[in-house]
Amino acid sequence: MKKTNLLLSLAALLAAVSPGVASESAPEKVTTSDGRVLNLTWHDEFDVEGLPNADYWNYEVGYIRNYEKQYYTDARLENVFIKDGLLTIRTIKEDYDIASKPKNHDETTAAYTSGSIETLGKASWQYGRVEVRAKLPKGKGIWPAIWMMGDNILTAGYPECGEIDVMEYVGHTPHRAWGTIHMQRKDAPRDQVVSRGDSILLDKEGEEPEETFHVYALEWTKDFLKIFVDDHLILDFQRSEEEAKTPEWPFDQKCYIKLNTALGGSWGGEVAEGTCPTDFQIDYVRVYQ
Repeated sequence: MKKTNLLLSLAALLAAVSPGVASESAPEKVTTSDGRVLNLTWHDEFDVEGLPNADYWNYEVGYIRNYEKQYYTDARLENVFIKDGLLTIRTIKEDYDIASKPKNHDETTAAYTSGSIETLGKASWQYGRVEVRAKLPKGKGIWPAIWMMGDNILTAGYPECGEIDVMEYVGHTPHRAWGTIHMQRKDAPRDQVVSRGDSILLDKEGEEPEETFHVYALEWTKDFLKIFVDDHLILDFQRSEEEAKTPEWPFDQKCYIKLNTALGGSWGGEVAEGTCPTDFQIDYVRVYQ
């Protein structure tokens, strides 16, 4: 084989397997709902089997928030793995030993395990379009999410860092996906949060929502945040002069991405027998700017 052909073949191979290199499955440009053309700047197509790319993703570990029942494990293939071009976050009912692991509860065994991965400290973005194609888990008590938070979370904390929930889904109200924005009110206690959200029914004729992939997307500029499901606008949050007077606007900074499946807790609610195991599957994550 000629050297030129060898280099071309190597480049094609890298494009096929590297989540940071554009491939045929990831368009290099997109046109936003308001007509802007954006370029692909980061993506993960989940083409390499095993654990997620460690250059891109960290793990949350332990019991984290919202009185949820799952213990998030650290780089455990049973809970987070890539196979056949899909990232799967699997929530399992099991007796999982946490006696020697980092935790913030007193028990030594977790009844449920799951996964939460994030790009904090590895990749973050300010403005653009974020797309995630995913198929939701099923069962009462399940609570998957695709969301973003400000890079300053480690210094400012929550809710000062802001939160963009591109998708949340709770099993006790099936068929409906939510998009929500949260931020802190000015000069108010930390529990006084400004929230704007709306939802959409995911039903397709003859299909359950947990059997179908949908594209969940955020379009974000200095003036607005818009959330879409399959290009249907479900939330249009404008940074109007009046809105800006009330909260602290935290969305003029870089934000990182989180993918997780929670169980129970403050919104997930009661967990039904037989809910687990259940899978949250992600086809890709793409960022355009």
